[in-house]
Amino acid sequence: MKFQFDANQNFQIEAVNSIVGIFEGQERNSANRIVKGGGMFGIYPNYLTLSKEEVLANVKKIQGENKIINGGMAEDFDFSVEMETGTGKTYVYLRTVFELNKRYGWKKFIILVPSVAIREGVMKTLAITKAHFAELYGNVPCRFYEYQSKNITQVKHFADSSNINVMVMTVGAFNKDANVLYGARDQMQGEQPITYIQKTNPILILDEPQNMEGDATKEKLKQFNSLFRLRYSATHRNAYNLMYQLMPYDAYRLGLVKKIEVFSVTDNEDGTIKPYLNLITVTPGKTIKAKIEAMVRDKQGNIKKKVISLGQGDNLAVRADNVVYNGFVVSEMTADAPDFGSVGKIGFQNGVKITREDNVNLNWEQIIKTQIGQTLELHFQKRAELAKIGVKVLSLFFIDKVDNYVQLDGIIRKTFIGEFNRLKEKYNLSGLEVDKVHKGYFAKRGEQYLEKERAIAENKEAFELIMKDKERLLSFDEPTEFIFSHSALKEGWDNPNIFNICTLNLTASTMKKRQEIGRGMRLCVNQNGERIFAKNVNLLSVVANESYADYVGQLQSEFTDDGIYQAVIPGNAKKRITVRLKKGFAKDDNFSAIWEKISKKTRFIVNINSERLINACAQSLRGVVIEKPQVRIDRVGLNIGQKEVGKMILGTETEAAVQDKRIVDCIDFIKGQTLLTRQTVADILEKSGNFTAFLNNPEKFIYEAVKVIKSEILKAYIEQIAYEVIPERYEDRLFEDVSGYKDSVQKVERSIYDAIVYESDVEKKFAVELDSDERIKLFIKLPGWFKVDTPMGSYNPDWAIVSVKRDLQGKESEKLYFVIETKGNLANLRFNEQAKIASAKKHFEVIQVNYKEVENYQQFSGMLP
Repeated sequence: MKFQFDANQNFQIEAVNSIVGIFEGQERNSANRIVKGGGMFGIYPNYLTLSKEEVLANVKKIQGENKIINGGMAEDFDFSVEMETGTGKTYVYLRTVFELNKRYGWKKFIILVPSVAIREGVMKTLAITKAHFAELYGNVPCRFYEYQSKNITQVKHFADSSNINVMVMTVGAFNKDANVLYGARDQMQGEQPITYIQKTNPILILDEPQNMEGDATKEKLKQFNSLFRLRYSATHRNAYNLMYQLMPYDAYRLGLVKKIEVFSVTDNEDGTIKPYLNLITVTPGKTIKAKIEAMVRDKQGNIKKKVISLGQGDNLAVRADNVVYNGFVVSEMTADAPDFGSVGKIGFQNGVKITREDNVNLNWEQIIKTQIGQTLELHFQKRAELAKIGVKVLSLFFIDKVDNYVQLDGIIRKTFIGEFNRLKEKYNLSGLEVDKVHKGYFAKRGEQYLEKERAIAENKEAFELIMKDKERLLSFDEPTEFIFSHSALKEGWDNPNIFNICTLNLTASTMKKRQEIGRGMRLCVNQNGERIFAKNVNLLSVVANESYADYVGQLQSEFTDDGIYQAVIPGNAKKRITVRLKKGFAKDDNFSAIWEKISKKTRFIVNINSERLINACAQSLRGVVIEKPQVRIDRVGLNIGQKEVGKMILGTETEAAVQDKRIVDCIDFIKGQTLLTRQTVADILEKSGNFTAFLNNPEKFIYEAVKVIKSEILKAYIEQIAYEVIPERYEDRLFEDVSGYKDSVQKVERSIYDAIVYESDVEKKFAVELDSDERIKLFIKLPGWFKVDTPMGSYNPDWAIVSVKRDLQGKESEKLYFVIETKGNLANLRFNEQAKIASAKKHFEVIQVNYKEVENYQQFSGMLP
């Protein structure tokens, strides 16, 4: 298998451009300067020719364009990107490296990570994206490697190479190798390795920077003498100069990550009472009786602790009137008889056995059995369905005690094997051998497993399959389907085909929920390495040993702590319901009439008026003001100490840059970026007459020209697009039952379904008011497959509505048909969404259907007679 990467995902491109745009106006030719002297030669550093004021002005402009609220304006050159887990954060910053090189010529980058696990994830991504970026950026030479103190000469190569160099380093390695970095080296002409790094003015990329916020680490970061720092995380502690933000809400809404459901394995429906059993005594006699303290329901329905007696064959669920004890039927008892060497014990048909010494863990043993069984059921169901489209299903189990799995008699291992063998027959999988399908990945030194993450690198098997060879793990040829681990996989590792996560802890999971679900948030891939975007496929099931309310409460708390205010609440798996089509819906006259109108497909044609486009671009470009570039000079005193390098800024000044006389083929560059002809680009530039701006700063002028022209092209598309009807139609047989959650489903009467699944309060309220309006004969929440093609991508409208017109006597005289888009705040829509809606209007004009976007039902009601 080879992973396939899509270079055209808008949200990733926006994130890249948000960083690249910070340095708009930077001279590219500065990248050819070479540092000489001091015993060193041929060092290619990064240079910044912009002033701080120019950079911060660009920052403010981009924050405004991206509608960043509370983004912060830090004077230091730290710039943050916030992207939800699973949306390609690593891909984005690696692509940013290539784009910064392409635009400004910068070559030296250091990726700093907080752990070995994250480092391995980054190295893996660099390896699998190498061919992709080579194709995307014309095979520009690029060298990437892991920093290793035993190969310190790589630091020299990092400095003297004229190609892109990406060095990946853990914070721990940088701190630990102080003596190596600050010691003079013969192979470096007596210089210290750290000096080579400082001379390059590297661009620092901080992956998960919230783990590098300590004062000591902050001081260490200063020693890199970096040009600037880029910070990437889903959970920033401090968002310095936040430039781009893809919130969890946006990721879920746009279908960029899996949806989530939670299976709460507790006791009763609301999860407020925990299963509990305490063995008091087992008394010998003519018949053996055991006294058990359990949670018993009284006549008023209240559940309280109470001691009850149990005999052979008794059903605890019946005796306690509490379904949490289903399966607890007494199958064996051993009396307390010290004189005979007998210790009191009770066993149940579900396999649980307890004594007075270990009964504290009874609750957990039962819960984990249920959790494992539920996870296996989900796994086998998804396995059967997704194999049809070439997708391998993986399930991940988190535990907090390694011995419970690695020991042959460990409770988790025994329970998993038992449940697997019990359920595989049910799913006709008798040929599956349990010993081949599951593996545990824990820190290991020699033959000893460790209860910590820091030694995970010593577990070679874990690294090879989990960290370094994701492709093999995703292949049907690799038998492993179930992965057991703990903190070693809390961050730095995820897999697109994790569909089920089960938390097997002695107590409710102490791992952060966002870390936990983050291991399985990526959209899945098939055997060709192609991403699958179907929403009905990408569902992550979390099997948790706590109540749904507690789980969601903690997740919401984490979203709040992380500064996220639009937390997406996972659906309660216990309350999943099916919204069903009404029988004979296709024969309903109202449905037939509106479907006849709206099911028509169209294709769009854009005949751009070249003269209008040239004039519009020229007029916009005429108003662009660009000043001459400046050079910023910082004077820094270095204090080379025994253990660290200190620095002191002694002065700073700016002066007009001396621009070399050079030939800049701006027409060719703009042509490549906009796909216009050379003649059209030349006409635009000539008509704009803005030669002063070009001469002041050719690079910045080109950048602005590309932005202006692209914007005007998109406007021209919207203004001049035309649609024509084609023979194909959407067929009504595509309608089918849909799945939803109880807390996001609204029962309705006037639809082809018995309910609608809503995604916002706006949609819910709109449906309720449609259903209660006597003028409405029928309405349909249009399914995801009902799309209109536009130049900006497919568009899926919200509602199809049949209304009736009445005469003055109140008699129905005419049917009216509408397609309606509901948006809570139309003024706040992104330009792409506005463009899609504008194009869709022309589609519905051609098929002669009334189309309108509204913010609430009152606006729609005003359209009705």
